[in-house]
Amino acid sequence: MTSRSLLSTILMSIMIVSAISACGRKGPLEPPPASVTSMPGEPKIDTPPVKDKRFILDPLI
Repeated sequence: MTSRSLLSTILMSIMIVSAISACGRKGPLEPPPASVTSMPGEPKIDTPPVKDKRFILDPLI
């Protein structure tokens, strides 16, 4: 390999890795299941869970 093709290969690898690493779910962070969201003495608000949308790359994870 020449130095030019080696440099091109390294740059392309960096670009691909940085593009793939930017994938993720958009939205707020999900709290842990056992987290306390209300202070003692406040009434608890029971909200139904939100149905998770399927994404094309979910089977890969």
